[in-house]
Amino acid sequence: MESRFIIAMVASLLVIMGFYYFFPQQQPKKAVEEKTVVAEKKGEMIKEIQPVKKAKPIAAPVEREIVVESDLYKAVLTGKGGTIKSWELKKYAANGKGLVQLIPAKEEDVVYPLSLELEGADLNNATFTTDGKGFRLDQYKNKETITFSYIGQDGLKIEKRLTFYNDNYRIDMDLHAEGVKKTLHLSLGTDFGIYNKVGGSYASHVGPVVSVDGKLKNDAPKKEGESLQYQGKIKWTAMEDKYFIASIIPKEEIENAVIKKGKGEGFNTLIKIPETGAIKRSFMLYAGPKEFDRLQSFRAGMEDNIGFGWFWFIGLPLFQVMKWLYKIVGNYGVVIILITVIVKIIFAPLTHKSYKSMKAMQKLQPKIAALQEKFKADKQKLNIEMMNLYKAHKANPVSGCLPMVIQIPVFIALYNVLSNAIEFRHAPFYWWIKDLSAMDPYYIMPIAMGISMLIQQWMTPSTATDPLQAKMMYAMPIIFTFMFLSFPSGLVIYWLVNNVLSIAQQGVTNRLLTPKAEGS
Repeated sequence: MESRFIIAMVASLLVIMGFYYFFPQQQPKKAVEEKTVVAEKKGEMIKEIQPVKKAKPIAAPVEREIVVESDLYKAVLTGKGGTIKSWELKKYAANGKGLVQLIPAKEEDVVYPLSLELEGADLNNATFTTDGKGFRLDQYKNKETITFSYIGQDGLKIEKRLTFYNDNYRIDMDLHAEGVKKTLHLSLGTDFGIYNKVGGSYASHVGPVVSVDGKLKNDAPKKEGESLQYQGKIKWTAMEDKYFIASIIPKEEIENAVIKKGKGEGFNTLIKIPETGAIKRSFMLYAGPKEFDRLQSFRAGMEDNIGFGWFWFIGLPLFQVMKWLYKIVGNYGVVIILITVIVKIIFAPLTHKSYKSMKAMQKLQPKIAALQEKFKADKQKLNIEMMNLYKAHKANPVSGCLPMVIQIPVFIALYNVLSNAIEFRHAPFYWWIKDLSAMDPYYIMPIAMGISMLIQQWMTPSTATDPLQAKMMYAMPIIFTFMFLSFPSGLVIYWLVNNVLSIAQQGVTNRLLTPKAEGS
């Protein structure tokens, strides 16, 4: 047994040695890279293989974030560029869930608000340092300042001092820079201030806007990568939608502004700082709702961005009265009803005169029909005879339309106020009306308005001699009903209440005033 064991061990050892002899193992690759070095040795050029020493990877700087909160907003600042990466409004609910966010979600090549652009230096991605910490502002701590600093090459030094306020959507920014050798631009950020890119009316604008020499300029480049420059007295640059706006207002004179088009539909507005070398400039950033009084307090004409339209001289006083009434009743739907009553009272004498004129015209219809038949071949003679007839009976065919014509500017002005004033955004009335600036979801108000308009048309004296024209007048309520289906529910309430008041006034006129007119 022992001899067999020894023979087996020897045979196994021979097999193993033979395996390694006939099947040599490949040398494992070295963990380090090698480089070929040409060296001179005793007059001969030889090649040596030397390992390459790898440099230790440098860890990317950690992006520091600082949270600033007030009663009005929650902001997230970042050391990347010394900018703002989030700006959430606490007082305004989003159309879906959550709150309104004025800085769009992170996208490719996004530029954050208050970033700087300098040729040859990527300041948008540069790391700014700060000793500041997050804080919460309130009534006892109304303001706080954070300073971001950056030191670059060739003596470039930048410092941003940002002062936040509890009771305002503004930030005061003091910019100090040294060693600036090329033109520096201060950026508002990609689409900062735009919450909703759709939903504007003809009186509202969505996109970049610049105040140049006291005039609003909202032209923008069409193609990606293009820019548009404005020269003049730049009061501010902004990005806006129907209800919200973000703007940079220089505290010293600036004469150049630039609008750039990024990828997709994104825009960025910049202010060109003319100095080089040492720079000391101050700016104000506003990012919040288009509240008229708040924008007007800056004395820079920013309130002109609220879309009151062509008839702003009517809409603005109406809006101020409505805000005053709201402080008393606390419901903008009720305010609209009160405004309708006030407007109706103001126009009551003119409306009464219109009803009397239409009644007089109704009595003249047989005589008008006779003249039309008599002078149907001579239009010029017919017009002369009809004018004589109106003059003899003191009737005016135009006066019946006068109240409607006069109320059209009021209607358009109120439409713009209800559509564009942020006070009406998500403002409820009662029952199913949750937003006076939006259409009635169940179309109840527009249908009721159409029915009231049909009743009013039936009660109004007809002055049409052509049967087709009379049928067209009865088709108007149907046309208006379809038009009002998509109108703001607040505007439909105004027109519905106006019709109800007109029906009541027409009833009083028919019962009390018309008999006296017939007996005279």
